[in-house]
Order: sequence, then structure tokens, then C-alpha cells
Amino acid sequence: MSGAFDFFVFGRVDNLAAAPSRSDAAAPDVAHLSAAPRTVARPRLAAKLCAASFALAQVAAHANGSGNAADAPMLAGAAYRVATQAYSDYAQRDYPRAEALAREAIRQRPDVPDLRLLLANTLAAQRRYAQASRVLGDAIGVFGPRPALVKRRAQINTVDAAIKRLAQRPSAPSAPSEAGDALTGEAFEAARQAYRAYGEKRYADAAQSAQRAIALRPDLLRLRLLLIDAASGAGNELLAWQADTDAVQRFGDSDDLRLRRTFIGNGLGPKASQRAFAAREAGRLDDAIAAGRQAVAYAPDNIDYRVALFDALIAARDWPGLEAAASDAIAYDDTEVLPYLFRAYARAQQHHAGLADADLDAALRGRDVTRSTQNIARAIAADIWMAQGRGQVAIDRLSAMAPLGDDTDALVADRLGRARRQRTAAAHGTPTLAAARPVVDCENDPDFGASCDVWPADAGFAASRALERATEQGDKEAAVRYAREAVAAVPDSAQHRVQLIDALEDAGRSREATHEARALIDDGLLDALPALEAGYVARQAGDDRRALASFRDADAQGRLTGSSLGDAGYAAAAANRDAESARYFERAIDALPRERQGDSAAARAANGAIDQEREGLRAAHSEATRKWGFDVSLDYRGAGLQSGYASTAKPTTSNGWQTGAEVYWRPFGSLGDRMLELYARGYDSFGVASGGGASGASALEAAFGVRGKPFAGLDAIVAFERIVPIGSQAQGDWLARLAYSGGVGTERRVDVPSWWTLSMYTEAGHYLSHASNYATALVEAGRTYRLDRLSPRLTVFPYAVVGADYDSTIDHTVPVGAGFGVTTRYGFRGGKYDALRSSVELSIQYRWKLTGDERARGAFCSAVFSY
Repeated sequence: MSGAFDFFVFGRVDNLAAAPSRSDAAAPDVAHLSAAPRTVARPRLAAKLCAASFALAQVAAHANGSGNAADAPMLAGAAYRVATQAYSDYAQRDYPRAEALAREAIRQRPDVPDLRLLLANTLAAQRRYAQASRVLGDAIGVFGPRPALVKRRAQINTVDAAIKRLAQRPSAPSAPSEAGDALTGEAFEAARQAYRAYGEKRYADAAQSAQRAIALRPDLLRLRLLLIDAASGAGNELLAWQADTDAVQRFGDSDDLRLRRTFIGNGLGPKASQRAFAAREAGRLDDAIAAGRQAVAYAPDNIDYRVALFDALIAARDWPGLEAAASDAIAYDDTEVLPYLFRAYARAQQHHAGLADADLDAALRGRDVTRSTQNIARAIAADIWMAQGRGQVAIDRLSAMAPLGDDTDALVADRLGRARRQRTAAAHGTPTLAAARPVVDCENDPDFGASCDVWPADAGFAASRALERATEQGDKEAAVRYAREAVAAVPDSAQHRVQLIDALEDAGRSREATHEARALIDDGLLDALPALEAGYVARQAGDDRRALASFRDADAQGRLTGSSLGDAGYAAAAANRDAESARYFERAIDALPRERQGDSAAARAANGAIDQEREGLRAAHSEATRKWGFDVSLDYRGAGLQSGYASTAKPTTSNGWQTGAEVYWRPFGSLGDRMLELYARGYDSFGVASGGGASGASALEAAFGVRGKPFAGLDAIVAFERIVPIGSQAQGDWLARLAYSGGVGTERRVDVPSWWTLSMYTEAGHYLSHASNYATALVEAGRTYRLDRLSPRLTVFPYAVVGADYDSTIDHTVPVGAGFGVTTRYGFRGGKYDALRSSVELSIQYRWKLTGDERARGAFCSAVFSY
């Protein structure tokens, strides 16, 4: 699952401060001591801003996929090697080379968002913030508002804006106008020593001297600024922080103090956050809350610290404290959505429903957030309303909101389904507010403190996370086990049921997956899934009409794109909606990506995959639009060679030629993976040696019948026909037939020039009037080659063959022969949306007898024209 709230902690600044410039390092002139603090502090702050931006870049470089790991395409081949070297150069601070390699990796794999983030980081590290921001803006335009991209861009823009603000300030303040502002005596000497020590980078000495000067002249802000910078340069962030807060109490806040306090606090915040995390893990809630408040005080702009504090307050059931903490967060930044949600939860716990609703309204109105954030906010709001017994409010509010096209739409759909069931089935009861508690999932970063994700209430969350880890590690059985645990924790969660279906399918347990899909539908949970996901579940369950209805809904929402258009086409075909199926296939073909340029192995593999997908869609379109067809065949001893219903003859002992023609009609269309056809055929034998049976006009017969493929997942066909004699020696009869075919590599491929092929065919028939039986079987194994130099429509298939026949009217033996053969096939009547719909096929083979009579040996050949 992806799309959780995820936040970066702003970079630390301790031990990152750059040295002052040469002009700053020089001993200040006594006559200009009154101006010196600002002259020194401004470049010092700029250096800290740049250093902080570098720290951010380091964090992002190692965590650039946060929140989207499941969606990130895998790198391989040349692109992987280039990207690996780019990351290595970045880590060694060779930013120009890292930038060049990142651009090359993007050229090779423009579909990987992490590479765009890497390029932005290399630019930011070179202080080219505007370019870095544009790179991320372009990436957001391509991949959507992924949290890692949006957050990194905001961080870069913040640093860029701060540096620009500093650069716009005057280089030094005007000279003091009041005699009382001048430094004299001991205060003058202490300040002079402080500035000199600062210029010589003896920051601890500078801080001590600045403290003496402040004790003598507490009314001068510039001395406070000097102390803050000196203490920070010495790594004494606690002293720097205290000096800043003391200055605020004495002089009021200002940009100078605020900027310093921001960076100092971001150095102290992680330490306090780590203490809070350790206390929370140990169950020491009071200590966790106290340390959490310190972390927030140090870094009020860090939403992770606030979320961790909210979680500790919920665990302590301190609802007034939670409300106050959330109110403080809203007062600091009223554009953040999370504080409104947590304050609404606190107010709901205190039975202040009106105030809670006001906060939920504010959260749902949030626009400057990602789509996943909006969906999570909607789901949390719905949980609170349902816990208050107001499921109808959840239905009304959520139904009025269009899906956002994000994976987290599933969270909203799940809540809608629960609310509807709550309204119609009182037996389910009303969940408590405790059950509606949002899930806060925090990790402790050793450098940056808490990093928290927030999800809607979910008793199966831990099992679901374990399932994700097991899937990543390739432990399929463990994934199934954890999926069942998640379902057991929340049986009415449609999402956990889908996770179980996916885990079973991934483990190769398709029958169980189908059973679970049917159970989900039977339990009334299909409407608790997003339309697209519901379509796939219904397809898994074999409910094609429901699947098609869901795909239609997804299409109306704009969610049916790419391969899902093809899946909708298959569902429509299975639901006997051929015209609609054909339209979906056409749109799927049109939506396929363009072929990649270049002759690299990666480009060829990608283009081959696209071509083969197109070929599969064209074949499906051809089937969906086919209503009738006909075949004409000519074969020699073809009873053991012909693998189809066009003109299969009853086996005989004689060597002779047979010819036949058949026309068929599909009265109900394609029927998807099933089939029903009415057919009529004529058949004749000629060239039969004397005494070998009927030949020529005397053997002519016709047949009229019906055949069908009743099972979607089994290539078995049953047929029943009436044989009508035309020639003088032909016999009328009723014939029932059953056939099965299968194999691998039997379809034409366009992604590779050759491929292994295994073809199997078996057929058995029973004549009712004359009470006889026959059977034939054939196995061919070899390699198919596409003869592109002659025509890409031409294939040749050399193979080894084993064939067997049986006829109860001849004897009770089963002649079996083995040998070699070759089949050549030329296809035509293809188009933009159709595969090759017609073909001419020539086959010849020779077998040696393994057992039985002479029917097992000799030459066999056939020619078939199919339209």
C-alpha cells in the first residue's frame, strides 16, 4: 500500500556551519564595533542555509523514494550502472560528475522518478536551487504529486527564498545615532575580544566574551546575535537556543532571531525527538510527551515531531492535551491537514461534535495537499462519523466527492461500503471512537528523529505491514499467512481481502484466490472497492457481468487506462458484449506507448514487449469481431495429422487423399473464452487404392452440427453432428465428438524471431447408428521461426512428432508412430486492430512405426486454407 502521509525532518545544522569569509575573519575595527555583529552574522547564516540544504540533499538521496517504493520501476542494465555511479559520486561530493551521470541515467530510463530526485539533489548541492526546483516541477508534471518530489521541491524553494531574503538586506546597519548605544569601558573590551575570537574561529572563547559583554550591556541586540552565532559555531546549540529565546523575551521576535532559532532548533529537535521515541517505545508516556513537546518547541515546522506528540497524547488519553497540541500546530501553520484531523478526534472524544465537524470540514477543504493526503483525511473523517453513529453523514459527504485517481481511493471506497452496511444492518453495531483512532507509524532516524506515517484506523495494520515485508523478501507463504491475519483482524475490510487474493495468486494458489474473490462478492464487499479494483476482483471470481459493470464505472471516472483497457475488453468479451469489447481493445491498442528509440538491448526488449502486447490485443479484437468463417483442406492420410474440426476424417487402413470444406457461424458472437458455433461441411475421399474403401463421388458426404467450448479455463470442445450421405457408398449417422488441445508457444510471436513450441491435440468420437468409436492423438515439439527476410507473416515450424490412432471398426490395436515434420504457415488479413485473420498452412511429416499396424508409419501431409 502506498500514499501515506510521509514527512522529512529538516536537516541538522550542528557541525555543518561553514567558516566565515576572509573579510569576516579579520579583526574588526574598533570604530565599527557597533555594526560588526550584523556584518558577521549575515554570511554566517547564509552558510548555514547552504549547509542545511546539503544535509537535506543527503537525506533525500538515501530516502528519495519515501512513500512510493512499491510504485518505483526497477533499474537494470546500463541505466543501473550509470545511476549507481551517480549516487557514488554524489556521496563523494563530486556534484558536477553526479549531475552529468544523473542526466544520462534519466535519458536511458525517463520512467524512474528517483533519478529526477537525484538530479535535483545534485543541482541543489551546487546551490543551483532554481534549476533543481524546475527539475522537480517537471517530474511532478510527469509522475504526479508524489510526496518525495513535492516535499523536496518545497524544501529547496524554502532554502532558496531564505538565501534571497538575506541577500536583499543592506550590508550593514546605519551607525548608532544615540550616545547610549555606543560601547565603552569593560563592555567595549569584552565585545572587542568576542569579535576577535569569532573572526579567528575560536567560537567558545567568543561566546564567553559575548556573555560578559551582555551582562554589562543587556540592552544591545547585536551582542545577543553575536552570542547566538558564537555558541552555534562552537557546537553549543543549547546555549545558542537559550540566548535566542532570551533575546526574544527582551526585544521581541525578528527575522534575525527567527532564522537563527530555526536552524538551531533543527539541530536540537532530532535529539529531543529521539528521546521521545525511546520513551514511547518503553511505555513511559509522561517522558515521551515531555520530550515530544521539547522537539516541537525546537522545530515547530516539523510535522513529524507534532504527529509523534499527538500519538503519545492519544496513548495517554489526554484529550485536552491533544486538542491544545493540535491547536498550537494550526496556529503555527493552518495549511497542514493533520492537526485538524487530530484535533477533531480529540474534540469527538470530549463529545464536542460540532467543533469536531468544523475541524473535519477544514481538513476536507484542504487543497494544497497530495491526493493521497486528501483520501486519508476523508477516511479518517468517515471513521470518526461512523464511530459517532453518523454513518449517513459519511455516506453523504464521501459520495459527493469524486475519486481522486490515487491508490488511496481504496481507503475511501472501503469506508463508504462500511457506512452503507452500518446503515442497513444494525447487527453490525457501531464502532467506538477507540476503534477509529488513526494509525501513527513512526520510525526513529538516528540523525533526524521521528519520521511518521499516518493512516486511517486499521486493526490489521501490523499484519498488513508484515505482509508487505514478506512480499518484498519473496516469502510467498509468509505473505499469505500475514494476509489471513489481517483479514481475521478486520473481516469487513475489502482491502485486506484483496491483499489475501493477491497473495494467494502470487503464491500460485489460483483456486484459493478465486474462492476468496467469490467470498468477497458474496459478503457484499465489492462495492467497498474502487471501481477498477472491483473489476479485477469480479474477473478473478468469474463474474464477468459484474466485472464489466465495474470497468465501465472506472472508465467513467477516467481510471481506465493502459493495460486496464485491454482487461475491460476481455471482460466485455466474456460477458458477450462483442462490440463493446472491440472498442476497448481498440482503445488499448491506441494507448500503447511508442516504441523506444535506439538499438540497445534494453530498447529492443522494451519494444518487443510492446509489440507482443499489441499482437495479443489484436488477436483478441479479431476474435471479438469474428462472426463466421470457412476452411478448405486437402490432406494425405490426414486422420492422424489434422488437428481441428474442419475436416477430420474417420481413420482408415488405406492410403488416400481427402478433401473437405466447412463453413461456420457464431450465433451468439465470440463468447470470450467460451465458444458456440453452428457448422456445415462436405467431405470426400479420392485416390484410395482398390479394396481400400469408398473413393471419389461415391464417398461424398455432408454434415451439419453444433460445437461448443463450455469451460472458459479448459481448451476442451464438444461437438454433435448429423452426417448426411451424398455418395452411393457414404453412410448416414450421428456423431458425437470430444477434443482437447493445448501446448506452449502455439501463438504467433512478434517480440522474438524464434521460439520453442509444443502442441498437443487429441480427439475421440462415437458413431451412434453404427456403434463404432475412433480416437486420434498428436504431439509436436520443436521451434518456430519467423522468416522476416521473406515476410514477417511467414513462419516455419520443424518438429519431432508422435502420433497415435484407434478405430474400433478396423481392429483393437493402437498404432503409434514417431518421426519428424515441418509446417509452414502464411497469415494475411491483418490490420491496425486485427491480427492475421486468415492463413494458408502446409504440413508434411514422416513417422516410423513404434507399435501397431501400418497406419503408424509413412508420410502424412496436409494443406489448409482458413478464412
